[in-house]
Amino acid sequence: MKNENSARIRNLILGAVGMVLFMCGDWLLDAAGAGDVEVGLAVHSNWVNMSTWRFVASTVLALVAIFPVWLAAKEAMNISTEVTRKDLRSSRFWNKTFQWGQVILVAFGMGFHIILCMFPLFFKQAIASGATVDFATQTVNDTAFLVVIPLMILYIICDVGISIAWYYLVLKKELKLGKWALLCCPLSTLIIDFPLKMIPLQFFKDFTVAFESLGWFLMYIALACHVKNSSVSE
Repeated sequence: MKNENSARIRNLILGAVGMVLFMCGDWLLDAAGAGDVEVGLAVHSNWVNMSTWRFVASTVLALVAIFPVWLAAKEAMNISTEVTRKDLRSSRFWNKTFQWGQVILVAFGMGFHIILCMFPLFFKQAIASGATVDFATQTVNDTAFLVVIPLMILYIICDVGISIAWYYLVLKKELKLGKWALLCCPLSTLIIDFPLKMIPLQFFKDFTVAFESLGWFLMYIALACHVKNSSVSE
C-alpha cells in the first residue's frame, strides 16, 4: 500500500508539473503587454507586435503537458471512485461529474489551448502574406465565431462543473482535506483573478492569465495531500 500511495503521489505531482507547463503556455499566449485590447471575439491588438515563436512554444508546451496531466487525471478519477458514497445519489452524481471533468481536461483542454494558439498564428501568417490587419482580424474573428459555442460548452463543463464537484468533495469531507482546499480548483482561482486584474499594474494583468491552469495545479497538489493524509490514517 505504501508503494501504491507513493506512485499515486508521484503521478499527481507530475500532473502538477504538467499544469506548470500549461501556465507557461498561458503566459506565452496571453501575456500581451501594455496597451493590448480585445478586437472582436478572439483577436488582440498586440498580436501584431508579439513574436511568432511565443505561440509555437505555447503549442509545444501544451503537447508536452498531455502525458503527465493524463497520469494525474487517472489518479484523480481513481480517488473519486474510492471516496464515492454509493448510498448517496448526490455523492455518485458529483463524483461522476468530477471524473468527467478530468476526461474533458485531457481530451479537450489541450486541444482548446492549441486552437487558441492557432488564432494568432493564422493572424500573423495572413499579415505576412500581404493581408491587411482589418482583413486578418475579421477572418480570425469569423472563424472563432463558428466554433465558440461548442468550445464554451466544454469549457464550462471542464472548469465550472469540476469546480462545483470539487467543492462538494471537500465540504462533504469525502476527501481528507481541510476547507483551505476550496481554493484549489479553476473556478476559485478565476474568481481571485478578477480583483487582481483591477489593480492598475500591467504585471497583474499579465500574471493572472495563467490562473485557470493554476487552479488545476493546486487541485493535483491537494489530491496528493489527500493521498498522504489517507496513508497516515490507515
